Amino acid sequence: MDSIQRFSSLPVYLPVNYNVCNAEVSFFLKEVNQDLTKNSSLQTRTEPLFIYKAKIPPVINATYGPYSAEQTVPKHLMMTASTFSSTNKFTFNWQIKSHIIESSINSNKPKIQTLFYITGKDWNDYNPSEILPCVRLVALLENREMSSSCRLKGSLGLCVAELELLPSWLGTSSAEDQKDSVPSQGVPVELHHIIYSTGEDEECLSPETKWTNNIQSETDSTQKVSPQMERIGSVVIYPSQNTLRMSVLRLDTNIQIRFPPSPVKVGDTVTFSVYLVGASPTHQLTLRVKAALGAKVLSVRVTDTEQWKVQSQMENGDKYTTATLVCVRHGPVVQSR
Repeated sequence: MDSIQRFSSLPVYLPVNYNVCNAEVSFFLKEVNQDLTKNSSLQTRTEPLFIYKAKIPPVINATYGPYSAEQTVPKHLMMTASTFSSTNKFTFNWQIKSHIIESSINSNKPKIQTLFYITGKDWNDYNPSEILPCVRLVALLENREMSSSCRLKGSLGLCVAELELLPSWLGTSSAEDQKDSVPSQGVPVELHHIIYSTGEDEECLSPETKWTNNIQSETDSTQKVSPQMERIGSVVIYPSQNTLRMSVLRLDTNIQIRFPPSPVKVGDTVTFSVYLVGASPTHQLTLRVKAALGAKVLSVRVTDTEQWKVQSQMENGDKYTTATLVCVRHGPVVQSR
């Protein structure tokens, strides 16, 4: 039995020792479902690693018995962008993060706002006079495009880029469809960003400057623009309530309620309009409103104060919100109200 050759169930591997230099934090990773045959060779070996907070290019050192070799990690593997000449201002794995402030907006206030900020930078060495890069926010809808820029600044390295979309930019291609340019399900607008640098005395490009024009001017030495856009996400533009087709609910032969047919999201403000039908002679009516938990009656507004006087009583309870409206006419009967 002792003369029988025994074989290990584990595959052979190249016994190389690795060491990472010029990095504040680094460690090797192990795959959860590691393939044992991946490194089952005496010629090659692959190991994933994570490098954090490296101000100068890290160096990987490998030793095998009396032999050793080292290799500097290329910059393009570590940096988010290569548009900055002063690389010692940033750690090699810094990133630009983004946050869309409002992912749903109305067509009557089509303003897009996106927050940009830096992660991975060593803020202990921050200098207030340091010139941080610019970020251009690009909004794309079919073949239309708008852009706006802001400069990262301050002790937190952040900025907010704003885009106020023009009504004509949201319009459709045909004049007949212009009044219905924003459908009830909303219009998605894709958002991207570009990082670029400017000189110390230069400002970021104005919002009117198009990104396509900047790409064509790459030969301009005063500004370096990255040709690659990174996607942020999308914003959905919904029609404002005054442009929606309204649904009608008849309470009786005299009163009808008009309201928007689209679903209501948490945080939305919805307007319900109360109308008299035709030339109704009604001079007084009482309307009671009961809203479920989470909904509140914010206010009551009279469109014609010369015709009607309204007394309202609202109670916001633990389970329901109720409102009682007593409407009294003190003017002549008119056809439109």
